[in-house]
This record gives sequence, C-alpha cells and structure tokens, in this order.
Amino acid sequence: MEKQFNREDELIKRLLNEAGPEKPSADFKNRVMKTVEARNAKIRPYEPLISKTGWLSIAAIIFISMSGLSFLYADVSFSNYLNFDFPYLMDMPKIDLSRTMQIAFGFVALFFLEIPFLKRFLDREYQL
Repeated sequence: MEKQFNREDELIKRLLNEAGPEKPSADFKNRVMKTVEARNAKIRPYEPLISKTGWLSIAAIIFISMSGLSFLYADVSFSNYLNFDFPYLMDMPKIDLSRTMQIAFGFVALFFLEIPFLKRFLDREYQL
C-alpha cells in the first residue's frame, strides 16, 4: 500500500518540476489594485456595542434594584405612615443551592442577556 503512495508522490513531484511555477502577466498588480480601488470600501466609524444611554440605564436599574433590596431587608421607615417591612411578600420558600450552581445560573443569565446585544451588533455589521 505504501509503495502505491510513494509512486504517486514521485509522479506528482516530477509533474510539478516539469510544469514550473506560473508567472502572472506584467500588469497583474495594476489590474488588482484598480479593482480594489473601484470597490469604494466604506469604513464605518467605531460604535460601541452598548451605547452611553444603555450603560446609564443598566447603572440605573442596578442602583434601583440595590436600593429596593436594601429597603426590603432593612427595618427602615421614613415616617409612621411609610413602612417598608413586608413580611407577607417575603413568605417564599428558601432555596439552598451550592455556590457552583449559583455561579452556573449567573453565567447562563449573563449569556441570555448578551444574545440580543450580539444579534443586533451582528445584524448591523453584516447587512446585505
């Protein structure tokens, strides 16, 4: 079996040596450069994936959710009429997950949050 491959290799080497390398025409480079220049490539300016308003809205959502959680878990009342202690809302069953499972859920959540941003970016980048 190996002799067959050796014969084929020798034949291919001999044919390549006889044929020699091909040389392009004299004006090949000029024709290629004219074709490239004629394409009128559009260079888009850099646009971040998440805009400034997007970052501000993300920061606002995080700030509001952290403030809301601190009010829910703290014994804070601004006056006698406003009481943020809601024990009937907090009667949820306790779920005890390992640290590894919590990290896994976090990564899956971030992945699903990232998909719409990436899809929009790719749709804008590679429009037909």
